[in-house]
Amino acid sequence: MLWDKLSASVENDYIDFKREWYSKDKLGEVDLVHDILCMSNSLSDSEDRYIVIGVEEDKSNGSKLIHDISKDANCRQSANLIQTLRNYMSVIPNIELIREKVGKGFIDIIKIMPSARELPYVLNKECQAQKSDGKKVTVRKEWIYSRNSDRNTPKDECCTRTELEELFARKRGEHLPILDRFSMYLDDIENWKHPKSEYEIAESETAYYYTLNHKYKIVRSDREFDKTISLSIANTYDELLTDTCLNEAYWNYKNTQNYCYDDCINLFNVELWADNTLIEVFNITGMFIKHFNYDRYYGSYYVPNRMHLIESDITINNSSDIEKLLVWKICKLLFYFNLYDGCNLVTDDASRILEILNYDYLQKPSEYRKRNEDWLYQPIKIK
Repeated sequence: MLWDKLSASVENDYIDFKREWYSKDKLGEVDLVHDILCMSNSLSDSEDRYIVIGVEEDKSNGSKLIHDISKDANCRQSANLIQTLRNYMSVIPNIELIREKVGKGFIDIIKIMPSARELPYVLNKECQAQKSDGKKVTVRKEWIYSRNSDRNTPKDECCTRTELEELFARKRGEHLPILDRFSMYLDDIENWKHPKSEYEIAESETAYYYTLNHKYKIVRSDREFDKTISLSIANTYDELLTDTCLNEAYWNYKNTQNYCYDDCINLFNVELWADNTLIEVFNITGMFIKHFNYDRYYGSYYVPNRMHLIESDITINNSSDIEKLLVWKICKLLFYFNLYDGCNLVTDDASRILEILNYDYLQKPSEYRKRNEDWLYQPIKIK
């Protein structure tokens, strides 16, 4: 239960407790929209945020008192929440309403799942109501509201400049570890640029740049492959790392039943660079070898026609999980630019390739790197 995870927490930048549901009049709607807006723009490091309804917190000791909301006349459904937000916002965060039984009563949890790329969330139409004393309460159009610690930005104020700068830093992914930032940028595939002319790039590489942050690029290296690794051959640590990746892919291929006794196998690396620093190396071709046949005459990989022959090796348990993997996103980028035509990866359906990638292998890139790094400490020659 989600409540088991949240029950030990006090109100903070990603959890807010409410004794009862918001009223269904205009004043309640204003409060609801304001609270969700603030939570969506919260400076919390938590990916998900929660408004827990039916819980009263004792601020003095953090204890919780449950108020059964099952008979609350103001209860809403997920569709009602989403429609209310759409009435005032052109872009809304993902919202889920969860009901859970706690003791003898029920609570509702509004789970808010904002996307960093869509920050900051704002209204495109004012949300306004009038109090009994005649004063108006308004959540302003295009004002930026946020949440810091357990404090929401008041309805008649904007967030501070510091909070605003932090929101836009998060929009750019600056709060994320470097590989997670790459993953975030790869979700924005339309903002990657592939040079249209060989004169725009160095002769030794094919590069893809993220147009919103030019320090991030993905390079398909054309470095010449040597079937041995030696510290004396590589000029830099970066070169040694990329050579290691190619070498392991080559020898993995030599050990497959599809090996065609042709040493002139086409292998290529995909390198992730940030601010002129090599961050990670993947040998994409090597990742396909396990499930692909190789045509020696045409020098190309292709998907076997008899898909059932490899079904036993397919270990993708959840398609949404593999879509979150960095390697999957890199492959998607390559296919987006039709890179496989120049890299001897042949298929009429890119998604078909991605679906049969081995999930367990891709899920453990750190182990792959660890095996590579074991090679870096001394010259190695494989016979």
